[in-house]
Amino acid sequence: MRSRPPTVTVAAALLALLSVLFHLAFPLWANAVPRGGESVPAIVAFLAVAVGVAGLVGAAGLWMLRKWGIWLAIGVCLLSILDTASGVAGAPNAALRVVAAVTLVVFALVVVLVVLPASRRAFAASS
Repeated sequence: MRSRPPTVTVAAALLALLSVLFHLAFPLWANAVPRGGESVPAIVAFLAVAVGVAGLVGAAGLWMLRKWGIWLAIGVCLLSILDTASGVAGAPNAALRVVAAVTLVVFALVVVLVVLPASRRAFAASS
């Protein structure tokens, strides 16, 4: 049985948690943020859910130590970092800016955890 390093375990758990909380639940909480009477376009909600599903698949790939899981997780995290960077800059209040900044840091942490030498060795040994 292959041994999964703690860095990969934490990265997979964080990615799965963030995918559910921020992407899959996006249609539920998106209209709670004040936008001056505008609602969230449907395409934005669909894209958020698609990225959330991809994040869950990437987390599963990380958990199973699959090489494609690394690339999918990094791709989802980079898309999410770009998305939350706009929230850091343009959120309507300070509380939402802080939430966006913390989310950005956690997505960056997932990328760092996946590319650490211990994680790369585990993925190299599994292929």
